[in-house]
This record gives sequence, structure tokens and C-alpha cells, in this order.
Amino acid sequence: MDTFCIHRDADGISDEEIKLWLNGVVPPIYLSDGEKPSINPTRQALEETLTCLDKAQQPSLTFASGLAAATSVCLSFLKKDDHAVIVDDAYSGITNLFQACLSRWSIHPSFINLSQTPSIITKHLHSNTRLVWLESPSNPSMRLVDIETIASLVHSHDSSIIVVVDNTFASPLNQSPLTLGADICLSSMTKFINGHTDVIGGCLSTNRKDLYDILKTSQSLLHMNLSPFDCYLVRRGINTLPIRMRQHMKNALQVAQFLEGHPAIDRVFYPALPSHPQHDIYKKQGGASGMCSYVLHEAADTKRFLRELKLCTVAVSLGGCETLIESPSIMTHRSTLYEAETNEKMSDQLIRMSVGLENVHDIIKDLDRALNLSMNLHTKQDAYSDRELIDKARYVMNRLDSTNAAALRTTSGEIYSGIRFRSAIDADIGAISAMINDGHQDLATIVVLRRTVNGIEMISPSENCRKLIGDLNSNAEVLMGTIEKPYRMAINDLP
Repeated sequence: MDTFCIHRDADGISDEEIKLWLNGVVPPIYLSDGEKPSINPTRQALEETLTCLDKAQQPSLTFASGLAAATSVCLSFLKKDDHAVIVDDAYSGITNLFQACLSRWSIHPSFINLSQTPSIITKHLHSNTRLVWLESPSNPSMRLVDIETIASLVHSHDSSIIVVVDNTFASPLNQSPLTLGADICLSSMTKFINGHTDVIGGCLSTNRKDLYDILKTSQSLLHMNLSPFDCYLVRRGINTLPIRMRQHMKNALQVAQFLEGHPAIDRVFYPALPSHPQHDIYKKQGGASGMCSYVLHEAADTKRFLRELKLCTVAVSLGGCETLIESPSIMTHRSTLYEAETNEKMSDQLIRMSVGLENVHDIIKDLDRALNLSMNLHTKQDAYSDRELIDKARYVMNRLDSTNAAALRTTSGEIYSGIRFRSAIDADIGAISAMINDGHQDLATIVVLRRTVNGIEMISPSENCRKLIGDLNSNAEVLMGTIEKPYRMAINDLP
């Protein structure tokens, strides 16, 4: 796949392309169209690349936006009194298209949650059902649907029903809907495919010649073509799609793992996490990318969280190099999921995040600070520092087979540890003694662990340790809570 992002053929640039590209290494920008408005060499170069990426048997078609591509599908295959089934947490543009526009022409949508029980689709297929619209992962809740199972059920019920899959969140690198039985694969190229937040575009791919001919006619008839210059930019962006997606996914997984352990977070939705409700679907189908969503704790102030972000940008797009965050309830989906009757109302605390290509530690540091401020938590340090301290204390506890262990960090970043030795000295005192013996007295944070029959738990420092910490640094902090969700308290605030 990496090669096909640069060359549409594994053998490299063909003689035909050399001639068409005027002996250049990359396709030039042809600003004029050919004998038909839809024929343009720059657009053709992009569409040939997309055909390879989507593993399509028919040429891919590009449009002026993802919603333009979606509109073309609906206008091409739906008529008065037809029925369509759509996942109930779809992209807001799709929901609005069916509810606000197509409904005026007596086209009837049903919004159904298909993520839990795929077979439920059969209960919603009618004699006039012409279209089934899937998203996997969905926008914004990151639900997955079993594309292969649903497509098989739909086509077994009525082979004339068209199954469309919006593959925008996954990208062609991480999911191939056409190989799973979908009739049409739709992508908003605005997002990961272009990847630089500077183009609006969409594309459609299919294996079926009958569908391709109709869509090709609509592309030309409706003049929804992507401009040559935008085609050039998208084609250039695809060159780096594989390395971008790998980094997006690497960063997103680390961010999701961090969020799972943060006290300001109730739930995290990222397909590659074992905790994701449809993780089993992910393992056989794919679908992870740089997108994740999460629900803030009920005590967190969503608007303050967004205001306090510095590195991460609050914006409604996604899939670019920069990290973008938004609240669906007050931004992208306020007129759809939060107003319309759906099967399951989403939490007002839901946050959608497009994890970018910045240093992941910088992303996490920004999130940690904003999340803590959203709940007025008494924490200032990077959560990675807390995890490092806990891991250090667990390491010495396990290595030396102790029932108690402690680890501390100084303001200068040094880490010291200690264990309880034959009950003669507390673990926390041992760690402080090691710090002082090394010439440091600038204690910043300490964690104390105890082994029980139920596992390892965090405990308060001993009374002697508290007095010693207070003498060294009255502003020092102690990690409390649980191993999974630690939080900080000032030494003077401990009960």
C-alpha cells in the first residue's frame, strides 16, 4: 500500500504517465478540462491513485467535498417514497441531508444503532428500502459496525439495496469496505487522505459497473468535480499518507491510554483499546486511525476544558497534522444528535479528538493541564511523571519482594525509591533518606504503595514521613487514588 500511495503501479511511472506528466516526476496541474468537464489529467491522476487505495474494480470518482459525493449518491439512487437506513450517530452533514433536504421529497430515513447487534438491520428493511448508510468508525462516537455481516444480510434480503460505507475516519490504509461487501465506499478527502487541512474534497469508489456509470453521469451532470488545483494537492498529500497514518495511530493510542487513567475521564472510545465495545470487530476489520472520543467526568466543565487547551486547537475539522478537539453537543452535532430523536442520546460531555502529529508528550501535557483545570484538581505535573513514579515503586516492590514501596521525584527531576526493610524503616522514609544522602532536599512528589491480597494499592505516607516532607517542602504533593486513576494532593491537605 505504501508504494501505491506514490505510484499507482508497482512498476513505477508508466510510459503513458511520463508523456501525460510532460516528463515530470509528479503530475502537473492542468487547469483546463478536456472534451468533457469531468476529464482532466490532474484529476485523472488522483482518481487512479484512489482506485488503487480503495481496491476498487471501477475508477474512483472525485467530488468538490465529501458531502457533495454523498449528495451525488442520494440523488442518483433515491426517488420519492424510497427508504434509507442510516447509522444513528452519523456525520451531522449526512443526518441533515436526509432530515432537512431529502425528507422534503418524501424520502424516508431510519436512524438505527447497528453497532451492537448487526442482525437488527433485517427488522428495518422494507420493500421500499433502497440504501443502507454505514459509518465505521462513526462520527463522533467511534462506534464500529460489522460491515461484512451487515452487507451480507442486506444483500440476502434484497440484492438491489445499495450499501454505502463512509470510510473517512479509518482511511483506505486501515479499512477496505469494498472487500467486505460494500457497494460504494465514500471518503471525505478533506480529512486524512489529504491530511494538511487545506483542501475540501470527496471521493466515491465501487466494484460495480452499473453503479459507476450512474455516478459518473451524475459527476458530470451536477458539476460537483474537484478542481484541478485541489486534485494536485490531494495527490501530493497521499504520498505521505502511510507514514502520517502510522504516526497518527501511534500517538492516538498513547493518548487514549493516558485518558483511560485520568480522573477527569469517564470513558474512552478508541477501537484499538481492548475496552472499546466493538474491539472484536476492530481486530477482524480494522478502523483505528488518529480519531478518538471520550466522555468527561460529570464534574468536569466542558467549556473550560476547551478554553484551557493551548497546543491542541478547538476546531471542527479532523485528519490534519495538527491536533483538533471539539464538543459535538455544542459544535458539530448540536442540530442533529442532540435535537433529533435517536436510539441513544449521546452525553453532553462527549469530546471528539483528532490526534495530530505533534510530539505525543506535548499533546498529553496539554490535555492533562486542561482536564485538571476543568475539574479544579490540585495537579500540575505531567501525568507521565505520575505513571513513571508508580511504575518505579512497583518495580522495586516486585524485584525485592517487599510489601511496601515508595518512589519520589525532586523538583530537579531526580527519582529515588525505597522499600520497607524488615519493618525497621518505612518505605517512604527510605526513599527520602536516599534522596538526602545524594545531596538533594527538593522533594516534589511522592507515592507509597502497599501489597494486599487484592493487589497493589496507594496509601498515605506515614506520620513520620509527613513531618519530614513538611520540613523539606511544604508544597510537596502526594499521589493518591488508585493505580489506574491517580491524583495529586498537597501534603498539608491529607486527612
